[in-house]
Amino acid sequence: MTKKNKITIYDIAEEANVSPSMVSRVYNQKPGVSKAKRERIEALIRKYNYVPDEYAKSLKNQHTKCIGIIVSDVCNPFFARIIYECDQIAEKNGYSVFSYETHDLPENEMKFLNILAAQKMDAIILLGGESDWIDIDADYYACVERIARNTPVITIGRMQCDNIYNVITDEARAMRTLIEYLIGLGHRDFFFLGGIPNARSYADKAEQFTCMMRRYHIPEEQSQISMCGYEKEQGYSEMLRVLRNGDRPTAVIAINEIVAIGAIRAIKEMHLSIPEDISIVCFDNSFISESITPMLTTVGCNYEKFAQRLIYTALDAITEAHPHTVKKPDIIESVFVIRDSVKSYN
Repeated sequence: MTKKNKITIYDIAEEANVSPSMVSRVYNQKPGVSKAKRERIEALIRKYNYVPDEYAKSLKNQHTKCIGIIVSDVCNPFFARIIYECDQIAEKNGYSVFSYETHDLPENEMKFLNILAAQKMDAIILLGGESDWIDIDADYYACVERIARNTPVITIGRMQCDNIYNVITDEARAMRTLIEYLIGLGHRDFFFLGGIPNARSYADKAEQFTCMMRRYHIPEEQSQISMCGYEKEQGYSEMLRVLRNGDRPTAVIAINEIVAIGAIRAIKEMHLSIPEDISIVCFDNSFISESITPMLTTVGCNYEKFAQRLIYTALDAITEAHPHTVKKPDIIESVFVIRDSVKSYN
């Protein structure tokens, strides 16, 4: 295929030796296409980063007043609250929000990026997903970079390229806040529970955890880290393993409230009490932290402020005459809330 400014559905159809309607069916995940033809067409779509133009060219410079949100897990209370706040703020500014869930699958994220671009969203917000990974897949990066040339992309991750806007929380400061609080109450035996190594938000917390342990001369056997994921059952099984091995930290720092709930279940199964035997703190500060017993001490974002920054960054980007070049992330301060889940040893 000869190089040209924009690849059309007819170009893809010609090279794949199929009809344009068949290309359309494959792109929109419709049935009625053989496996061999589907794979051939999908390979060409990836090769040329093809995005169909769903609207007339006369609409090119007009706004649809729509913002797309791609979220990795809509059941996660952190993301659910952000989407809710974004929807409220967007509506007040005359915009509608359309959200898609990827189920933590990068291929879904790229699919929805292409769909939202084809639907002419004025901006796209990425919540979670690969934009916060340390090692970003080359195909994913190319997909986001291409779409960002025409549509502003706002992410709560740290991926950077032209026309990508980063709105993030200070993960290191959040971890530092929790540890300084626990140290101040006399804790000297810690267990950081949850997360995955390729998530930058986790890596920033883990790095700060290690630095703080060195600063306060906490030995390695009293500063354990377990990358067990983000789910309740993972927190439960890993906490249970540690306790059955005879280890009993004075303080557990959970990566989120879901993992904390799993850890609490394991602690109670071992006939231990919170906070009398083990204290527990976590990140996120959604409604969950104040809905369980004991209520959890947490560090989390100010959801309304965070959503305001996401939407207003999108609105500002929409009206920019030219895409911005890479700049420093916009960092939102976390909120520290002391509740009932920590014991003082002083």
